Amino acid sequence: MGALLRNLERGVNYPARVFARYYELVDAIIEDRPEEAERLFSELCAAQPWVSELDVQVLGAPELGVESERYGRMMNSDPSVDLGFTAPSADVAEAFRHRLAWGLDLLQRGLPELSGEFRAIVREIIICGGDPTKNLQFDGGSHYQLWGALFLNGQFHPDALAVVEVLAHESAHSLLFGFCTHVPLVENDEEERFASPLRIDLRPMDGIYHATYVSARMHWAMTRMAQSGLLAAEDADKAQSAAKADLANFDSGYAVVAEHGRLTPLGRDLMAEAKAYMDSQR
Repeated sequence: MGALLRNLERGVNYPARVFARYYELVDAIIEDRPEEAERLFSELCAAQPWVSELDVQVLGAPELGVESERYGRMMNSDPSVDLGFTAPSADVAEAFRHRLAWGLDLLQRGLPELSGEFRAIVREIIICGGDPTKNLQFDGGSHYQLWGALFLNGQFHPDALAVVEVLAHESAHSLLFGFCTHVPLVENDEEERFASPLRIDLRPMDGIYHATYVSARMHWAMTRMAQSGLLAAEDADKAQSAAKADLANFDSGYAVVAEHGRLTPLGRDLMAEAKAYMDSQR
């Protein structure tokens, strides 16, 4: 285990499944399941660093093996919310692979700073499906227990600009998760619920904080894309409209955080930077 710990402290990248096994190990120990704990401990000791480029996989595909069940279970961890998180059809997955490639290329050309940060943080993109009959639709997500992986619904994000927008959105969550290895962003009780700028359901303060900070990052991405000269006039207008909505979402979330949030010093510093940026754009 020492090699894994030393590598993590040095900033060596590991796949999301390694972080997942750590959390499963903790649960197995707490819940007194020693045989499972021993197995997970052994698997962690054998974990190898991530050495490949960005990997795009499909939920439920044979290449993912047992990780599909693990990823699905962890992404569906909130029993109060049914997102219809499923494997996509082959046609949906293949079509989205192409749109994703176009979006990644557009991000690299239009906003190379964000592209570089994205590739430093995110190692896996998992293409998923969803259930259109659900009130809440899963279009993209990430989870701190699966750090380094993004889950994107292949039925959404119809063009390259939409892909850039969701990559900016979801990688911002991963960025915040990465900041919180030692301290949280907020000290509010997880049972407290508040109105969210990005969700129709009430959310804990940590979720409100995330949504607010993410809105600032999406505003930055969409504003820069609109100014990049790479978009057709119609798409540039879409980017500007998205940035306007991001500004409104930020203000809505910031009001909730300012009134009800009990922020840690880390949380205050990060939100202050986001607020300063948004104020500079008014």
